[in-house]
Amino acid sequence: MVIEFSGLILLGITFLYLGISTIYKYIKNISINYKSEILNLFLFLSILFIISLTLFPIRLGYKFEGFEIFNIVPFKIIITMLFEYPLGQFIYNVIGNIVLFIPLGFFIYIKFEKNKTKTLLAVFIMTLGVEFIQGFIPYRFCDIDDIILNTFGGYIGIIIYNILYLKFNNKLKKYRLPSNLYFFLKYIKLNN
Repeated sequence: MVIEFSGLILLGITFLYLGISTIYKYIKNISINYKSEILNLFLFLSILFIISLTLFPIRLGYKFEGFEIFNIVPFKIIITMLFEYPLGQFIYNVIGNIVLFIPLGFFIYIKFEKNKTKTLLAVFIMTLGVEFIQGFIPYRFCDIDDIILNTFGGYIGIIIYNILYLKFNNKLKKYRLPSNLYFFLKYIKLNN
């Protein structure tokens, strides 16, 4: 028997998350900050996406023989794949491990108010957790290279955020009102 993480499960978990979050805020009388809620949703979806690709499908019926560590030597599997496997498989593994964690790094960086250290630590802990869990799944294994590549993907997420922020922030500055006009409009609004 195989347990798949289908789109239907993803949709159900997402609606469950949104429902519980909304009910909790309603009961606690917490006002909803839509910007924060959208950020939380995208962060939640990136974590679900990581889980769906790294821990599923789950094949039941395999005999568990103990925690399996496949590689603790940094870059060993990457170098082996580069020279002994087809190029497509190398690219799929290396680029896939990097790209998978880019959204997580991007959204956690925003959530942690642009703190690189906290963001990289959170990405590292998430990837360490995934690798640890994979060690208990009979047909999966722990690999230090995945931890390195996943954390690097989180760092690329930070870089992408900073590039986008600089690009769009500079465009917004072009269209900002002169400070005197801004304060005048704000004064009018306060007095009405």
